[in-house]
Amino acid sequence: MCLRQSWDESFGDMDMDTFKSLAPSFEGLEAVSFSGYGEPFLNPNLIEMIRIAREKMPSYSRIELTTNGTAGDGNLVKEAVKAGLTDISFSIDSVKSDTFSYIRTNGEIDSVIRCLDSVIKSRDKRGRGPLVSISVVAMQSTIKELPDIVHFAAENAVDAVWVNNVLPPSDFFVKEVLYDSHSDEVLTLFEKVKERCSESGVPADKFPLLLEKVFIGIHRGGKLSKEESDVLRIVKEAESTAFSLGGDFSMMDLLGREGSRFETTLNVFMKAKEIASSRKMKIYLPLIIPRTKRRCDFIEGETCFITWDGWIRPCNQLSHSYTCYHHGRRKKVTSVSFGKIPENDLKSIWESATYREFRKNVNEFAFAPCGDCRAADGCDMISPDIDFYFDCYGYEEPCGDCLWSRGVLQCP
Repeated sequence: MCLRQSWDESFGDMDMDTFKSLAPSFEGLEAVSFSGYGEPFLNPNLIEMIRIAREKMPSYSRIELTTNGTAGDGNLVKEAVKAGLTDISFSIDSVKSDTFSYIRTNGEIDSVIRCLDSVIKSRDKRGRGPLVSISVVAMQSTIKELPDIVHFAAENAVDAVWVNNVLPPSDFFVKEVLYDSHSDEVLTLFEKVKERCSESGVPADKFPLLLEKVFIGIHRGGKLSKEESDVLRIVKEAESTAFSLGGDFSMMDLLGREGSRFETTLNVFMKAKEIASSRKMKIYLPLIIPRTKRRCDFIEGETCFITWDGWIRPCNQLSHSYTCYHHGRRKKVTSVSFGKIPENDLKSIWESATYREFRKNVNEFAFAPCGDCRAADGCDMISPDIDFYFDCYGYEEPCGDCLWSRGVLQCP
């Protein structure tokens, strides 16, 4: 389910010359994460890189990574901790051996558990040592196992569980999506529309058929009855409100949503949260109902993403070029770069006019809400067959269709 499955980019390891060119920028940083869409322990220079970062960074800063736990044995992980690693997250999507080996082709959960256990045991008698978390990709086929994973984490003295939604790299994984395509405020409006229609004398079981008649009547130019006119007026008012909130409101789409499916997921999340709370363990859950008011945690947190070959990119969404499926719609993402190290130093790239303008626009986040738009499936501006140039509001930043900005996707 990894986005790497849809790349046409080359793979590689960051070399020491590229990494060392970053060293002058480490002073004052709150955190460095040796994670991307790959396994950090496959880089033969990882331990030395961590050591350099620790020497250059303030004592309070964090050095983090996410691992699948199968590439390096416990001794290698302990070397990383000794070199200065402060936070390590193990990617475990199931604690059942057969499910785990299916997701991680031929992977063995026992080897991951041994590696995790060696890190936990490396803590001193006061419990001081690396913060350990488990990262989970929540999918339809595995969501019911989440409470078991939280129990497992608590039993193994893990500090936190991070849960993320899947971003399908192919149409095969569309069926694995857990999250709704409609935002929180749009769904609230939907409920209010049904309530107002009921108050106007339109029963809930009659509402879908009546709404369909309304739209057919408009299309054919026929005269609407008072009952139909009342429904149309209420829906139009809701559409206007949704638009002012930066969302979209398609009654026909909303009527077809599978509400019970989302309710089941939310119940599992609630159970997982209760288990974590009872064991005094942190759990970070993504949104299943997207937020209407979008923001970028990457830009607000003054974060940047650096590829193995030195390209400076703003966030996870734009860190590579790939295709994915967004609410069943095929989407093409092209990476955005602002410079390359070591040809230029990170500070000069960060302070460049183009990068500053990008961050300013993202912080304001006035982009077209492409992810909510009912016309998105046929929109040339975000067609998967052409490169993105600008949205229908004129912004050149491709952020209006970002699931990270809506709280659906998150990263440890």
